Amino acid sequence: MPPTLLTLWALGALLILGMRVAVLRRIAENETDPLRSRRGFRLVQVLISGSSLTWAFGIPMFAYYGSGLELTVLALVGTSMFVGVLLMNRAIPVAALFHTTMLAAGLLVAAWLIARWDAWPVLLLILVYAAVLMRSVLAHDRAFVRTAIAELERTESEATVRMLLSEYEVQASDWLWTVGPKGNLREVSDRLAQAFGRPAAELEGQPFIDQIGNGERRDLLADALAQRQAFRDKLVRIELDGEIRFWRLSARPRIDGRMTGVARDVTDTQIIEERVSYMAHFDSLTGLANRYMFNERLRDALAQHGSNSTRVALFYLDLDDFKGINDTQGHMFGDRLLREVGARLEQDVRCEDLVARLGGDEFAVIVVTNSGDGMLIERAHRFLAILREPFEIDGQTVISTASVGVARCSKKPCEADELMRRADLALHAAKAKGRDQVALFDRGLDREMQERRRIEHELREAIKNDELRVHYQPVIDLDNGATVAYEALVRWEHPQRGMLAPLQFLTVAENTGLIIPLGDWVIRRALNEMAKWDGDFRVAINLSPSQIRSAHLLNSVTDALAESGMDPCRVEFEITEHVILEHNDVALATLMKLREMGMSIALDDFGTGYSSLSYLRRFPLDRIKIDREFVKGLGDSVSARAIVSAITRLADAMGIPTTAEGVELPDQLDLLRKLGCNEAQGYLIQEPVAAIRLGDPLDEANRMPELYGSVLDYRKARQTALARRRKRSA
Repeated sequence: MPPTLLTLWALGALLILGMRVAVLRRIAENETDPLRSRRGFRLVQVLISGSSLTWAFGIPMFAYYGSGLELTVLALVGTSMFVGVLLMNRAIPVAALFHTTMLAAGLLVAAWLIARWDAWPVLLLILVYAAVLMRSVLAHDRAFVRTAIAELERTESEATVRMLLSEYEVQASDWLWTVGPKGNLREVSDRLAQAFGRPAAELEGQPFIDQIGNGERRDLLADALAQRQAFRDKLVRIELDGEIRFWRLSARPRIDGRMTGVARDVTDTQIIEERVSYMAHFDSLTGLANRYMFNERLRDALAQHGSNSTRVALFYLDLDDFKGINDTQGHMFGDRLLREVGARLEQDVRCEDLVARLGGDEFAVIVVTNSGDGMLIERAHRFLAILREPFEIDGQTVISTASVGVARCSKKPCEADELMRRADLALHAAKAKGRDQVALFDRGLDREMQERRRIEHELREAIKNDELRVHYQPVIDLDNGATVAYEALVRWEHPQRGMLAPLQFLTVAENTGLIIPLGDWVIRRALNEMAKWDGDFRVAINLSPSQIRSAHLLNSVTDALAESGMDPCRVEFEITEHVILEHNDVALATLMKLREMGMSIALDDFGTGYSSLSYLRRFPLDRIKIDREFVKGLGDSVSARAIVSAITRLADAMGIPTTAEGVELPDQLDLLRKLGCNEAQGYLIQEPVAAIRLGDPLDEANRMPELYGSVLDYRKARQTALARRRKRSA
């Protein structure tokens, strides 16, 4: 090859290479200037194309002058330059395609110069390989573009996320936190440091778990961090400057081995949730467990002991006459008393026992024990003993007793509702004994309950089937012996058990609400039957507390008066002291309305409850009926005579007539009159009978002279005495 030609080719190739290096260095220095970078990039493309042209001319030139080993070296160099396009120019697809085309042309010319048509296999191979290279260049270009776009988007997303996190860190109430692979705090932000109340530099590198208070929650968090498990809203307890705070933590692991998460202070929310939970499980007045928590613990205890559920004992307590204390001392005083009762009960039980307030003045105690029934009764008496001790409240001393029902499961397991039912039956049995009493559940109580349910069912049917009857008992004037009133008393003509007295079914009627329709029926029947009799005698009808509280009573009485045509002035309703002591505005308004309609109100069984002058003065009564217990003891009891005398003097001073109940002995009639009593009724005068059998005591004396003879004698004696008195006054 001529030296001049080789020198010129070499100088051109070196010049182009030097210019490429200079341009690339200038691009690197001005990479932040997009305009200069684009200009430099275009110049690089031109220089690469010039380099490709240099080699496209050089390869045929060397092939023309070369021979033997020189051609072999030329083939290797040409092939390397041909294939090297994938490495040198892959980021510039236009230059790569131009380079491939020029090199392929140069190689084709060189092969033709060397072997003419004998080189056709090589010519074909060069063409195929050139096509493959061009396809690869285009595919690589598309992949490169996708990668570049994805990288740009990722970079943009990271910038956006960093911006948002920075803004979140500044504005949000939450804090970002990061821990390394060993659980040490990393990249502590100013806000997180401020939340901890410590400098960020001091927290950096500290174990995050050391900042969390001890407990089960700390252990769970430590496990999650150690195992690099994602978690959400883990509640932890942190003490900051002596103040307990609650945080919720969330975190996810990162590919670099760290974990990043968010912390949020939820102290206020947690306090509210704990308060709500407390209110759902504890009584707000006493701080004891409430009914909801009591039911849960009772069910859990029975389920835990399974077939050995006899170990679970239930004490059901109810304060005696708490309502009276509440009414006389006020509700604030009553609340203080309930708190004191709860405190005493809680002090007397073990830690594993549960004391609950079920509502009102009802308390319950759950005890798990192997003790027998005798020990349970002894423990119940201990409860009564501690409640029997005087309470000092607001400078006042008050004594309050209670009744206790005790129950446990039998040998067979029972449900919580069943055990509660048994305790309730036992409590009712204890209250039936009087105050300050204990009763243990037994099957007899269950049978009594079943009997009450049977009576309730049969009583409903009796009202439908007209099995009820009204009997009447006369009331006489002790001054002249004349009949002045009849008391209406309901009887039940049972198809199997015969005639039943009120005591055998009225309690069930009162407890089940049947007393309302039953009482309405008695009012209608009594007024209809008595309206048919001549005379101006009164008809006395008993009203139960439930009837008086019923808004239906006035309509029922009005309808009965209209239906019978009975004069309201002849109707007298008898009530008990309990009705007045209830301070029920509806009940008192109903009674006042009855008096306004012309009917009279009598107080029944006076002297057996809380009889006092105060409520006699507060509520205007028309009659007082002295209880039969005082009448019964007139003959041999000085105190009974004193009580009857005091009642009659009190009533006389207030202008209220009196009626004595339960007169059974002849001597009682004259004695009652001398003590100032105005009227009397009882079996001595006449037993309650149906209206059809009702007659004058003179007629009854013919059939039962041994019973009514004394009444006849008393009447004659009184009429004679009155006649002499009138004669003297004339």
